[in-house]
Amino acid sequence: MKWLLLIVIIVLLLIIAVSFYAANFFLNVALFRDNNWYDKTGHKMMNPDNFNKGKSQYDLTEEQQNQQGDVFWHQAFAQDYWVETDGEKLYSRLIVSHPDSKKWVICVHGYRSYGKRDMAFVASKFSEQQYNILVPDLRAHGKSTGNIIGMGWLDRFDLLKWINEVLTIEPSAEIILFGGSMGAATVMMTSGEALPDNIKGLVVDCGYSSVYDEFGAMLQSAFKLPAFPILTIADSLAKKKVGYSLKEASSVAQLAKNNLPTLFIHGTGDKFVPHQMIYDNMEATNGVKESLIVENAPHLSSFIYEPEHYFDTVFEFVHRYC
Repeated sequence: MKWLLLIVIIVLLLIIAVSFYAANFFLNVALFRDNNWYDKTGHKMMNPDNFNKGKSQYDLTEEQQNQQGDVFWHQAFAQDYWVETDGEKLYSRLIVSHPDSKKWVICVHGYRSYGKRDMAFVASKFSEQQYNILVPDLRAHGKSTGNIIGMGWLDRFDLLKWINEVLTIEPSAEIILFGGSMGAATVMMTSGEALPDNIKGLVVDCGYSSVYDEFGAMLQSAFKLPAFPILTIADSLAKKKVGYSLKEASSVAQLAKNNLPTLFIHGTGDKFVPHQMIYDNMEATNGVKESLIVENAPHLSSFIYEPEHYFDTVFEFVHRYC
């Protein structure tokens, strides 16, 4: 009996030790910019659709969109714009293509990406609708400095700062917040803060319901590991390592304080952020809400799979409610 008890204790200790190691490893690769495991290995595991596709009409559409976005990004009316906060230098692309317009959009990119890659084409479509545009590189991404990845939770404070920068440029600006992936989470998490009346609406594409839930989904789908007890340990470690809890970094909790019109978008083929999260996010918000579900579209690819339907829906929503 004593030997059986000893074996059980040893097994439990091994499970705890392995779980602690896995939790620490996962946090290091997920939340620190200087860890290159994600670029070398993790991206392919967590978002396989970016790697497992051949040439198709969607690839051609994406190439055309990238070309259009690149041309727009380098127009004469576009310029680099920097702010300093908390000892970091944060970058954005400021595109004032319609100086007499009061309409503005801030476009926020996704996880381990940067503004131009994710949002140049989106920005060009908003410009066609007479919007001026700000496209930031989130802290620890792109040209912005920093090492800790905020997953939208820390970034909500930076987005508030970018909103103030737009209002410094145009005090009467009417602003739409547009985000994709982690950028969508950033917008949703910002929605629960005290926002100026200048913010008129939100468009969020494939955002997660919380960092805790997103990491749990990734542990299971990419690593084939159970969320418990690894994520419980990771949540405790995160407070010490990056300064925030994975559970408190919640789009759902912040949306519960949101009264702004919000358009939620997701593709059913998303393997990075499970598309079922859109329903949790929609249920949470108090404002006017609509959704666009694009069948079979992978992560942040709905505007590649159905570009006309996508942008018609976005601008119909914006013009109706914002």
